[in-house]
Amino acid sequence: MSTTTPQRDAAADTEPMLAAGEAARYSREREAHNKYFSEGTRKTLDKYYNTTHQSRASYESVLLSRCRNGAALEYGCGTGSHSVFLARNGATRVVGIDLSDVAIEKAREAAKLGGVDQAEYFRMNAETLDFPDASFDLICGTAILHHLDLRRALNELGRVLRPGGTAAFLEPLGHNPVINLYRRLTPNLRTVDEHPLRMDDLALARAYFSSVKPRYFGLQSLMATPFQGRSCFKNVLGALQAADSTLFRVAPFTRRYAWQVVLVLEKPIKR
Repeated sequence: MSTTTPQRDAAADTEPMLAAGEAARYSREREAHNKYFSEGTRKTLDKYYNTTHQSRASYESVLLSRCRNGAALEYGCGTGSHSVFLARNGATRVVGIDLSDVAIEKAREAAKLGGVDQAEYFRMNAETLDFPDASFDLICGTAILHHLDLRRALNELGRVLRPGGTAAFLEPLGHNPVINLYRRLTPNLRTVDEHPLRMDDLALARAYFSSVKPRYFGLQSLMATPFQGRSCFKNVLGALQAADSTLFRVAPFTRRYAWQVVLVLEKPIKR
């Protein structure tokens, strides 16, 4: 048996030992994501995510450059999981974890349909991983860190990452007042415990990793949303994405107002 295979359902084993507040948070997250993966309750957000091709491409380029001939762990799996993507692009072993039972089922179904047999899935708490030290060459996830206690998650990332390994995440940011207003007006589309990342969270990552490389996406490009379905959408989006890249380069203070960040973490600091 591989040394990176957990011996039990880690989420089920650790929860009874948690403080009541933490156990309640994990239960809320699991229930919310079970509902999301079962019912597709966030489909109304698709029109906005259709403007995120650039950030997704940047994230996937990191995965492509790091996953070949290595073991990969995906934080948060299910619909939209990259585990099949990793397996098809050279990862020798892929493990997906999630608190949601439904997410695990959907990830296993997707792997089976995709003809992928080197992927494994476990219900597990990302803040208390049931893997030995230095188990993975790549750890990745989309929109997952902002659901976690960052100190615990960052500590676990550094622990299970192998020397020379990379952790990469695509996450929402929490400074843009317009986006935050939309979040407040649509509480049913998110969990009560999630917290879009802020600049001090990126600073916190530097306490756990010597190399922290953020890349920012989605400010003016969100204005392409009304043009979806029109022949000009691709050109409008491309122009606005180019404008974002220029703005973030010449006026770094605007980066905090981006919608998304691709965060690449390397060189864990021994604790």
